[in-house]
Amino acid sequence: MFRFALIFFTFLNAILFTTPSYADEFNHDRLVVGMPKEKWAPYWGGIDNPSGLYHDFLITLTEVLNLKLVYRGYDDFEQLFSALENHRVDATIGFASSELRRKRFQFSEPLISLKKIIWLADDKLQDQDPASWTWVCVRGGEDCEALEKFGVTKFVTSNKLNVVAQMLRHNIADATVTTLIEVNQYILDPRHSHGRIFLEHNMGSADIGLMMAKDRPNIKKTLDNAIEDHQLALTNIKLSNLYVLNEMAHWQLLQNQQKNPTIRYTIQEHSYPLSYLDEKSGDVRGYVHDLLDLLERKTLFEFEYVPANGRNIEEMLEQGLVDVLPGKNVFSINPKTQLITERYTTVEYGLIKAKNVDTKRILAVLDRTSTLQPQIAEIERHEPVIVYSSAADMLVDFNAGKITHLLLDREIIEDYLYSNSNSANYQFESLPKPDYMDFDIPLVMSVRKDSALLLNMLSRMLAITDHSEIETLKQGHSKLFVNYGYSKNMVDYYVILALVLVTIFILIGIAVLGVLSGRLKRTQKINQLSQSEISWLSTLLDNMPSIIFITDENEEIVFTNSVYSDKVKDCQMDSANSPVTPCGFTHDVLSTESNEVLYYDVSDCSLSGRYFHIRHQAIIHPELGSNHRMTVVDDITVEKQFEADLQLSNQQAMQAIEARNHFLAVVSHELRTPIAAMLGLMELLQFNLKKPQDAELLKNAVHSAQRLKSQVNEILDFSKIEARQLQIDVRSHNVYQELCPSLRSFETVAKVKGLNFVLDWHPSAIHQVEMDAMRVNQVLANLLSNALKFTKFGSITVCISNTEELMTISIADTGCGMTSAQLETVFEPFVQADKDISRRYGGTGLGMSITKNLIALMGGEINIYSDFGIGTTVMCVIPIISKPSTIQLGENLLADTEREAQWLSAWLGKRVNTTNEHKCLGNIYPDRLFERWTAMTRQDDIVATKAIEDAQGLILVADDDLINQMLLHKQLARLGVEFHIVSNGQEALDYLEQFTEHVSLVLTDCHMPLMSGFELAKSIKAQPDKFGSLPIIGCTAEDSRIIAEKAQACGMNDVLYKPYTLSELSQVLTQYIVAKPPKADSNENMNWLNSGGEKEQMEMALVVFETFQKEIKALEKGSMDDKAIIHRIKGSSALLEMNTLTEATKQYEATDIVEDKANLKQSIIEELQAINSKVKLWLETRQ
Repeated sequence: MFRFALIFFTFLNAILFTTPSYADEFNHDRLVVGMPKEKWAPYWGGIDNPSGLYHDFLITLTEVLNLKLVYRGYDDFEQLFSALENHRVDATIGFASSELRRKRFQFSEPLISLKKIIWLADDKLQDQDPASWTWVCVRGGEDCEALEKFGVTKFVTSNKLNVVAQMLRHNIADATVTTLIEVNQYILDPRHSHGRIFLEHNMGSADIGLMMAKDRPNIKKTLDNAIEDHQLALTNIKLSNLYVLNEMAHWQLLQNQQKNPTIRYTIQEHSYPLSYLDEKSGDVRGYVHDLLDLLERKTLFEFEYVPANGRNIEEMLEQGLVDVLPGKNVFSINPKTQLITERYTTVEYGLIKAKNVDTKRILAVLDRTSTLQPQIAEIERHEPVIVYSSAADMLVDFNAGKITHLLLDREIIEDYLYSNSNSANYQFESLPKPDYMDFDIPLVMSVRKDSALLLNMLSRMLAITDHSEIETLKQGHSKLFVNYGYSKNMVDYYVILALVLVTIFILIGIAVLGVLSGRLKRTQKINQLSQSEISWLSTLLDNMPSIIFITDENEEIVFTNSVYSDKVKDCQMDSANSPVTPCGFTHDVLSTESNEVLYYDVSDCSLSGRYFHIRHQAIIHPELGSNHRMTVVDDITVEKQFEADLQLSNQQAMQAIEARNHFLAVVSHELRTPIAAMLGLMELLQFNLKKPQDAELLKNAVHSAQRLKSQVNEILDFSKIEARQLQIDVRSHNVYQELCPSLRSFETVAKVKGLNFVLDWHPSAIHQVEMDAMRVNQVLANLLSNALKFTKFGSITVCISNTEELMTISIADTGCGMTSAQLETVFEPFVQADKDISRRYGGTGLGMSITKNLIALMGGEINIYSDFGIGTTVMCVIPIISKPSTIQLGENLLADTEREAQWLSAWLGKRVNTTNEHKCLGNIYPDRLFERWTAMTRQDDIVATKAIEDAQGLILVADDDLINQMLLHKQLARLGVEFHIVSNGQEALDYLEQFTEHVSLVLTDCHMPLMSGFELAKSIKAQPDKFGSLPIIGCTAEDSRIIAEKAQACGMNDVLYKPYTLSELSQVLTQYIVAKPPKADSNENMNWLNSGGEKEQMEMALVVFETFQKEIKALEKGSMDDKAIIHRIKGSSALLEMNTLTEATKQYEATDIVEDKANLKQSIIEELQAINSKVKLWLETRQ
């Protein structure tokens, strides 16, 4: 039934493109696998570096099961087995299914099968009875059981495979049953081991699978089904492991060769140090023989050396006398008849020179197999050369002085140096090779064309043989030694000589010491030019990605690296109209200046369309003294393309930023303009309201409009935060008067929703605080808005406390709360805790993101604690600067409640008790107490702004919006200044042309048709001779850095950002309007308007205005009734308490001097005109 369900879900997975879930059998949707802590290569990389064949399988298995893979490491196998039985892990992998283990555990289907072999640590024991050997095996494994079945009694066990390997290496044990992979990885030491592999076919194989606790059958069934359904056996997946492939190839080759593992080989005679005859022992030695011996110990094969005895080794291979030629020069291979492995080492060539030779330079090259024709041809391009096929003949001629320079195998140089180390007449020195001699000969192994399987096996043998192992073998045949002292032969010789001639010994000893000292210096110099350094430099140049070549004075190339050969040397241009011609890339490179970029656009060339960075460097040949130039060419096409893409991306990004700024500017202007008009009109409306309840309603409406303005500002603030343009404006504020109005407005909303709003402001003497009040209010508004939005029942509690350095605000609600997942994204922009929130509650999703950024800008911290379904608490800590101080309060102050007494005590600095037991029925707002006890006017009330008195000239207003025109008309009339309103910048400029001397200031909207405010300002500032330094104030709904920059660029003196209050408008205008010469204050002339209702005030004002207007006209006519008119005015002014006017009329009646009467009459007319101007302004603001 389970298999049917598994097949069904697999089929459903194929249809729905989903992964079946096997996780029900495992804890927390994960597969816990126990593994050894140590490395178990190549299967397992260790607990600190999970990798290898088993890791690859487990990754695939857990992906199929849709589980998370978790490893737990253990020091030995028994600890791991105990964890498996106690269910601390679900499974383990890598253990064969032995009889003992099957009693404790259950196994999955086999994942891989490895053939068993016998490893004998010392091949000298192979003739002894295996029962006499000391065997070793992994405790509890299948190998120990196999040994017991064979009747072996002399064996030891260990819990760790590494310990088994160490016991074999140190001769504590003689033999073990293992696999080829474990021999190569753990047991075999190529440099010191004398072990051998034996194949016994009845040893069987090790079947490796997953091992699980016996009492967890469901896990076994789940894993078996997954392995079978998805074909997860290691023979089907990820068989790229070299050791596994090597073992499989072993068995295949042995079967094809009828189980005969002997491979015959031969090598060219007298090829030191590859193969040579040891003069002392008479044996054939060489590092190629040592290499094959190492491979023999690593594998099941045996290599048999067949001496050439003067025969041609290629013919021996073709005739089947041998199977492989292991030391072949890659340049001597005939590809039609032979197959070759990759190179496993190289024959390095060195250059030596005879010392104290004055003859002309004569160079000789050793080419024993006539395979260096291309290299010799390159040398002949630079100097003559003599070719030798015999190293002995070459050295004889060199000693005879027939040749002065030798280019030959470096190993032969070392052998020659060693052979002549005792010759008094020997003198030569090693030289660095010029570029045209800088070549090495790769060595490979070759087989017949029909021996592809043998070639594959040899290649795999070499692949698991490290380069360091081959170098170690080569060093074993080096004859070069740096001897710091006397050789043994020399010491014996001098000892014998000392017994014969003691006196001569001293003299000869001094002479020999000098010779040896010189020889030591020469040997050290040769050692400095060792083959490893030269090989390293050559490899370094070849491995550099740049094209490198060196030219001589005639611009002929004398050296190139391998990249040049690959990309340039064989590059040709193909053309339909011309034959194939060499590419001119090198010529163009040489013609390009150093540190310049060459764009190669020659058609029909493989290098065309690419960019190259060219560098030239002059060099001098160290031996010949000739001038050369090294050129380094770097292909920078990718970098150029990346640069172009980066420029395009930057351009697109700048366009996106510009588009965003434009969009925000438009949105800001279109939303802020009506909000500004609404706030301005409501501000003017408050002057006509007399009932307290009406004023309170208007005040709440103003706060609501201001919150609407804040919503618009949120979007703009987020944009500024992203652009890092938002700055904090820290000023000194009364903290009570800044925060309490916002808190009261939210309390009103809470009461409407039926919520209990609790304010707990801890009393303190701190009232004047340096902070950014606008941003703190914005943080408070965002947090309270969220609390109100997500709380349906219960309460919202606000706790505020101040110290001299910190303000702590805590807002707790009994709302819906948040989950831990929602808390993780609460500060992300445009993200809300629930997708349904935006539809149900509205909002931009920016509030919390802006709040966090604002608090961070102020240097504070914000933390959120929330329980889903219970509520949320947000705590903010904001740095402030303040000092506690006592407040000058009135006398005999009374506190009605205990909470009021606490505030009064904090402000007075002494304990104050309550006068009665009144309980506080509502929240205590400290700004109300502050106002009540200090007789101060609350800052949050909308107060009447004083008129701008004695303003000289008029204000020219330019605005295309009719509502804005009406608002400015009433605002400026309220401020008592003269003004003229036009609809665009062009009309304003035309008006200025006619009435320049009457205009004292220009107030212009920034965005208007025909001519914008920016264009108007630029036109005015461009004509200083005509308009002088006329102040210009811009007015806009856009609050952004771009507007400020544009305003400054066109010459505006200031910018007024909508929405603004009447007070803000007055403050800006006062900075730039020039006042008339001061005159006597006449505010007392308007006191009569403060009595009665609004209707009575309007009627009285109209009567006074019309009456005084008639009296002014009558006095200006100069009739004989002046005395009667002035008498009537005296009575009216006295009745209305117009003291200045009354005093002037009295003085008129008291004098008889005609000249004084005329002056007093004129003063009365001017006073009447001043009173009527104020009355007219009063009437206009109320119509």
